[in-house]
Amino acid sequence: MQNWLAPFDTAWDVVGFAAFLLVFPIYHTVYPYFAARRPGHTARGRVDALRHSWIEGLIERGDVTTAAQQTRNLTMVNSILVSSALILLGITVNLLVNVPQRNQVAEIVPGDWSADPDAIRIKLCLLIVVFAAAFSFCMTALRHLGHFVLIIGADPRLVSEYYGSAADYFADLINRASHRYTLGVRSFYATFPLLAWLFDSHLFVAMTLFWGFKFIGFQDFRAKRFASDEAETEERGGGGEEELGRMEDAEELR
Repeated sequence: MQNWLAPFDTAWDVVGFAAFLLVFPIYHTVYPYFAARRPGHTARGRVDALRHSWIEGLIERGDVTTAAQQTRNLTMVNSILVSSALILLGITVNLLVNVPQRNQVAEIVPGDWSADPDAIRIKLCLLIVVFAAAFSFCMTALRHLGHFVLIIGADPRLVSEYYGSAADYFADLINRASHRYTLGVRSFYATFPLLAWLFDSHLFVAMTLFWGFKFIGFQDFRAKRFASDEAETEERGGGGEEELGRMEDAEELR
């Protein structure tokens, strides 16, 4: 019978796994709701608004070619991530199947897997779930991107008749594709702590906290420019114009 508590041999394992759940599945479930309620306070909300503005400009100009070209890079990256997820998924499944057959595991990795094969199986199962999630998110992003490229050239009046505002509909498509891409990339990020857990629980905790601080402190809640800074810049600009005016007056007097 599978011992599901085998990976939690020490308190560090429990703390690391709890932090992992908070940083990855729980945080990325709550963050979209916060971004929807307070878009101006999150990087996601502000970038979504910028994409909406970009779509409005494309519709006004009727520039379908630019839309297809600018989404090509995101399509290529998602295709690479899908292929990578499949390859890594296959490798991890192969390791999972062969764990009971490896008697000299210490020669493969710097850890004694044979000490508790149940713990290794469960950790590898978690890796499989994360790689499968990465594959699913990136495939969904590709589907939204393909749909966007195919119908961006449709008559905006016809789109408005079926789906409401054409700008809102196309912006929603490209935003959903970008959000799934972000989740796919972060699923790959989640594999780093899990891989570290195979070797050391302290490293597992450290890497999980690193990603948590990175998401919250440097990516998802980037501070926008304060109004005081903007006012100071305008004041400096105004001062420069006044100085230029004084120089022109002096030149005329000469």
